[in-house]
Amino acid sequence: MSSLSLCFVTFIFLVGKVQGRVLRLNSSNYQVLNISDGNDQLISNQEYRGKICEQVYGFFPCANSIAGYIFLIVVYQYLLNEGERLISKGSKTLFNILGTGIFGATVFQVLKTLPRIVMVIASGVSASKEKAQNQISSGISTTVGATVFNLTLMWGICLIYGTKNMTDKPDSEPAEFSPFKGLKGLSDTGVTIDQETSYTAGIMLLSLIPFVLVQPVTAFNSFLGRRILIFITLIVTLILLMSYFLYQILNPWMQKRSLEYSKYENLLAGFLHHVQRHARGKLINEEGQPDIDVIKRLFHETDSDANKCLTLAELENLILEMQSGKVQVDKDYAISKILNSFDKNNDKKIEEEEFVEGCKRWIEEATQLAQSDDSNSKKILRKASTELLLTQRDEIAEIEHIMARLLKHVQTQALEAERLINDDGCPNINRIKEIFHQNDFDRNNVLTKPELEELIGSVKFGEVEINRDDSVQKVLRDFDRDGNDMIDEHEFVHGMTKWLNEAISVTKCPDKKRAIDEYDKIKWSEVDKIVYEVENDGEMNYKLMTWAFNKSVLQVLLGIAILTLCAKPLVISIEDLSNAVGMPSFLIPFVMVPLALNARMAIAAIFPASQKSSKTSSLTFSEIYGGVIMNNIMGMVTLLAVVCIKDLRWNYSAEVLIVLVICSVIGLLAFFSTTYPLWTCLLAFSLYPFSVVLFYLLECVFGWA
Repeated sequence: MSSLSLCFVTFIFLVGKVQGRVLRLNSSNYQVLNISDGNDQLISNQEYRGKICEQVYGFFPCANSIAGYIFLIVVYQYLLNEGERLISKGSKTLFNILGTGIFGATVFQVLKTLPRIVMVIASGVSASKEKAQNQISSGISTTVGATVFNLTLMWGICLIYGTKNMTDKPDSEPAEFSPFKGLKGLSDTGVTIDQETSYTAGIMLLSLIPFVLVQPVTAFNSFLGRRILIFITLIVTLILLMSYFLYQILNPWMQKRSLEYSKYENLLAGFLHHVQRHARGKLINEEGQPDIDVIKRLFHETDSDANKCLTLAELENLILEMQSGKVQVDKDYAISKILNSFDKNNDKKIEEEEFVEGCKRWIEEATQLAQSDDSNSKKILRKASTELLLTQRDEIAEIEHIMARLLKHVQTQALEAERLINDDGCPNINRIKEIFHQNDFDRNNVLTKPELEELIGSVKFGEVEINRDDSVQKVLRDFDRDGNDMIDEHEFVHGMTKWLNEAISVTKCPDKKRAIDEYDKIKWSEVDKIVYEVENDGEMNYKLMTWAFNKSVLQVLLGIAILTLCAKPLVISIEDLSNAVGMPSFLIPFVMVPLALNARMAIAAIFPASQKSSKTSSLTFSEIYGGVIMNNIMGMVTLLAVVCIKDLRWNYSAEVLIVLVICSVIGLLAFFSTTYPLWTCLLAFSLYPFSVVLFYLLECVFGWA
């Protein structure tokens, strides 16, 4: 930052222009000494140098030539990118530290759209009415351009990277040659997303309500009628914004998805950094591929008992070593994610071959992701466990909580054909009997206390272990019908069936096979809520005292300062360049500026999508839709507020129509479908040049501006 400041100050001295008083002899009369105040030279300069150079804020550099305008745009755009990077990096770290809540529902959402919003505010509020009328168009074009970029180019690229076979035919199965093979692949391959992503797309469609309301404003002939409609739209937009914030506070599922997305980025960056620290050699060989020998060496270092597989305990040690590096990760999330990605045979262990293949995939993905500064978000804090928490968690873990976690434990260890609930929604009696005999180690057809303790001991109850003996007694009291302190096969089947039916009844899932997972979430959310309330005050005070938290706040504040200072000069330079070369005024802010601002975010989004799993693809597209929602609502609030405050004419119908068209096409597609065939990326890509041409026709041909 110090070198950047030095370059910036040097640049001001080199480019800054001044005018002085000069003394010269009149060529017609050498005896007369004329004293000039410089005005005649200014007039002469205007004749061959163009526009008079005016410094923004009195100290920012300025130019009066085409080359100078281009240079200033590059410099201001670079500074704007730096400000956006600081805000993004700091806000993501704060989100990881604070988690879901009021910050994630309000401040974090606003910070994501701040660069575009600041351009509108800085160019409109601080200028005179006439200048604001012209300059605010550049800020609005940037906001609209960001929405178009996200829903066309970025959307299509993420679809290409995340596409996989959507048919029952295996990818490895050879296909016969056909001239229509390529066309068939456009419909047989694509991305599958979850229902929550469709809901997010639906909210994006609702964010278009203000655009629909304000679009007919030019149909009103009277000035008063236009003002009333603009004011009504502003009120409606503010209500939508507050409702959106309140909805996320009361139903934080969208925040949780954003947090999941951020944690995944953080895990990849931390994993790559850890592998590099322990590689003792080049991680990438001369062919540009991950070095297998280095990965195997890391596996053997992690495999402390040398049994050629990594257990949960060894994985936990690996995560703790990762936390000692520059990038810290959430331990429970990291273990779960590594198991899901690496453990292909679902035996809760990672063999050497699985580790090598998983590392190759993650290194290729994380290498690219780590190039973005946004991926350096850190999970600094660990949750502190006190004796009070141990006691309270033990007390509130009643039989329904124990059985919910026990059912989930058994379910996760089973194959698809061995699920506890059949396709018809009834308990799988044969599978329940198999579980009984698997845990009847002495083959006496009853489960004794030690055997039951072994079964419950294999269940993970979270960060804090509950009292195992107490849990065994609770299960015995519930299952043991004859009071002999043992559970026979009939009692075990009866007890498991009762709790499976309870899970189905409580969750009311349309897909009854998901009842166990949902039941576990419902029951343990009650436990986690109580634990959170006990630890929240002390832990939050600790979080606010950490360097990571305070550094993130400083990054956000510095980023806001840079954006505020550089937004107006950038808008002025864009306007000057457009006037100098005679190009449409919307072209640079609509096309070039959004590309520069969103390029890093696009790179960061591509590689989670390239994991080719439904979950990561859903998180990626949810992030895109969530960004567009805030871009639409905050952009409209800012525009309407500036128009009302500065009493500006409404010249923005072209921008409004562009947003309506692009968001409606992609939003309807995403809302009514949970699969995106590959051919839809062609539709998305074609919408980008279509929007540019439509903007040009509306503004330059039909005169909507």
